[in-house]
Amino acid sequence: MAVEFRLPNGSLQHMTMINTPMFFAAMPRTFLDKMLALKPDPATGKPNPEASKAFAESHPDTKGQATFLATNNPPRSYAIVPTTAFRLSSSLTGKSHVGAVALRSPGRRKTTFRAEMTSEPTDFLEKALIDRTQQGPVRWDMFLTIGEPGYPETDPTILWPKDRKELKVGTLTISSAMNQEGAVCENINYDPLVMANGIAATDDPVLPFRSSSYALSFTKRLQEKWF
Repeated sequence: MAVEFRLPNGSLQHMTMINTPMFFAAMPRTFLDKMLALKPDPATGKPNPEASKAFAESHPDTKGQATFLATNNPPRSYAIVPTTAFRLSSSLTGKSHVGAVALRSPGRRKTTFRAEMTSEPTDFLEKALIDRTQQGPVRWDMFLTIGEPGYPETDPTILWPKDRKELKVGTLTISSAMNQEGAVCENINYDPLVMANGIAATDDPVLPFRSSSYALSFTKRLQEKWF
């Protein structure tokens, strides 16, 4: 899920999240190597199983997310639990804390079996969201988990302990949805380093890499569209 908050003072805050509780890469090199491993084989049109296996064996930082995906069925809808971490600071005290933000559907999180997905079109989640908004608003509660001193903030592949203090800080509501093509969001680059006052990036080394690679990807998509 990518969200752009447009604040009254004209500043922006981006949240660019995934629906697993951990990331797959602790370093930019892992991010790049996974994209190379997923490159389709010209003969089959699918990723080479041997390349995927070699990648997993040579990049232990991917194990946490791989295990999560192997043991949890994928979501049936976009009512997901995306998470991202920020450093939050106070202009009054000058102190800062690391906080992880998650958006969670108030209802039960429904999943689907992998076998069921083979009979669905590739965009079935998008269609399901559009259909769902026609029945009424879709909501996600926003939770902020407070980090504690000494916990590593440089490795997004490590899960935070479950006993961390958690606060409900708001609700995101979507009352309508449409296909991305032609929508306002189509021309937005959801750069995760676009942040408002009081919010800053952690020392996660993957964040600057995501920012630059998102910009390159966004530019290429526009070129494909217009040229």
